[in-house]
Amino acid sequence: MVDLSPAKRLRKGRLNAMALPDLQALLCRAGAGMSVRDEILAANLAFYRAFESLDLREMEKLWLREPGILCIHPGWGRLAGWGPIMASWERIFESTFDIKFDLAEPSIRTSGDLALVVVEESVVQRGYDGVLNARVLTTNAFHHVADGWLMVLHHGSPIVAPVSEQSTLQ
Repeated sequence: MVDLSPAKRLRKGRLNAMALPDLQALLCRAGAGMSVRDEILAANLAFYRAFESLDLREMEKLWLREPGILCIHPGWGRLAGWGPIMASWERIFESTFDIKFDLAEPSIRTSGDLALVVVEESVVQRGYDGVLNARVLTTNAFHHVADGWLMVLHHGSPIVAPVSEQSTLQ
């Protein structure tokens, strides 16, 4: 039988952001027996779950409230600070009817209280302009505080070249 425990589902290859029905309970248990890697994966999935919910309050819970936070949405300029970043999420959520993410296996790097998660997103978004299918290479950075891992950076870059045309630099 396949182990479908939350920690196993977090580590599995491609993930759907809504794959964890009780993510909040998982995050509450994060300090009790979860590895640091699993805590970071849970925080990253909570971000995508909030994004898919199109709920600004859920998104606000995941970000560190400080002036130095940064956000770069695909095709946008750099946003810095709580106000501009939350205003951008509000704008995105108001113009989106539905959004779903399929996430490739994340790459995670940690240094002390900072964690970087790099992941490729396959996105399907429905909005006023119709349906958009996109691939985005994203870096999410989290800072560990008393409340857990909170987001301090979200940077999404669109992938425009087909996989077969992408070159590897050596």
